[in-house]
Amino acid sequence: MAYLICENCNHYWQINSEEEFWVFYMCDECGSLLLYVNSLNEYRNLTKSVPESFKRTHTQKKAERYWRLSGMGHWALPLAAITFASGILLLITGLKWAIILVLAGPTIMLLSLAIMRTGEMRGMGWTKGYVGELIVASCLRRLPQGYHIFNDVHLPGAHGNIDHVVVGPTGVYVIETKSYSGNYIVRGDRWFLDDDLRKEEIRSPSIQSKRNAAILKEFLESEDIYVSWVNAIVAFINSSCTIIEDDEYCLIMKPCQIPDHISRSRLMLGEGKVNSIVEVLRKHSSEVW
Repeated sequence: MAYLICENCNHYWQINSEEEFWVFYMCDECGSLLLYVNSLNEYRNLTKSVPESFKRTHTQKKAERYWRLSGMGHWALPLAAITFASGILLLITGLKWAIILVLAGPTIMLLSLAIMRTGEMRGMGWTKGYVGELIVASCLRRLPQGYHIFNDVHLPGAHGNIDHVVVGPTGVYVIETKSYSGNYIVRGDRWFLDDDLRKEEIRSPSIQSKRNAAILKEFLESEDIYVSWVNAIVAFINSSCTIIEDDEYCLIMKPCQIPDHISRSRLMLGEGKVNSIVEVLRKHSSEVW
């Protein structure tokens, strides 16, 4: 049995599976992010606490941007109605040019609905991704002392961000978080959506994670820090994933499996190199644990 803990309210709840954490990840009373642990004794031994303040992540900013776009669509709907009604009234009084307002009203309304739909759909998608990142970050807190967690890493010259980087005695890990819904079949680097409604190949999170690992390795080398390998992991927040062919260069794992995998891997880095990597990555991350 596992537990979800609210450190703000000092409450905890017992759960049957990790999947329950994916649903109940926020405290109903105070809105704080819950912490997943395998036992209360494990919680007593945690060494990492959440920073008091941190920058908004790339995913969070994207979600907020699309929700603002959706809000603009909502505000434009009354304008469309007023424009159409004004045009009708002016036409009645004999002003022929008011036909422009009559035609503009429905046009504005259609544009508003399109903006609302786009903003809501993409806003929900980015919000789901942000929630996934929060869940993974919470799980990574279970790593023992000596491991450092970097959330939302932006490397110079790179397109996009890296969701999470972990640095510690067993090496350097790049973690790509995916909160896809539906059933998926994975054949090496190829991912297929296998739902009742759609069956199609999708963009591969494995390739994305391995690409980020290669980018991070190149960046460290540009800083005169050489590591033999940067590990790639996809944190998949979905229980419906069938792996047909294992990819030895990129692991697909549930978020709460990742800390145990990292801490039990073979020792790779000395304390000096770990500290060098930490100092370099610190200024390129929104949040450092």
